[in-house]
Amino acid sequence: MKSLSIRQREIMKMISQTESLTIDQIRKTVGISPATAYRETQALVQLGLVSKIPGGISKLEHSVSLCIQCGRDINPRAAFIIEQKDRIRISACCAHCGLMALSHRTDINTAMATDFFYGTMLNARKAWYVLSSEVNLCCHPSVLSFSSKKDADGFVKGFGGSVMDIGTVQNAINKMMEL
Repeated sequence: MKSLSIRQREIMKMISQTESLTIDQIRKTVGISPATAYRETQALVQLGLVSKIPGGISKLEHSVSLCIQCGRDINPRAAFIIEQKDRIRISACCAHCGLMALSHRTDINTAMATDFFYGTMLNARKAWYVLSSEVNLCCHPSVLSFSSKKDADGFVKGFGGSVMDIGTVQNAINKMMEL
């Protein structure tokens, strides 16, 4: 899957600051044509980063409920959202629980992790994860999500841990959690 373009990142920054955006707002702020605004937002919808609404896009909706894995309250700073094939969204309190839930399910359509630095949602498959750092927001071992390897590597320099992709971190968590 390709990384986000500069325009798409700008649109994601805008949507993180508001509940929804119209195509016209995007067009005017980013300085693009309506057709380009539609193409950019459609790409973001297909990546599972935003929801399509009439005339624009909105933040992904997810229920404020309990974690599907451990039953804790959902931490907005670390939330992990899983959309099943039946379009029902379930939430995990952190990447640790979200990744464990993913490894035991086959009915997944998309999965979104929260970037630890920026608080934005990102495709869980494209995220970089820091396992067992000194920062623990929720469950043990701690797992924090980052949108770039550069950000994850920089975080590890100050707070320890190991940078991993989704497959590697899932295997490590599952091994650590075995009895």
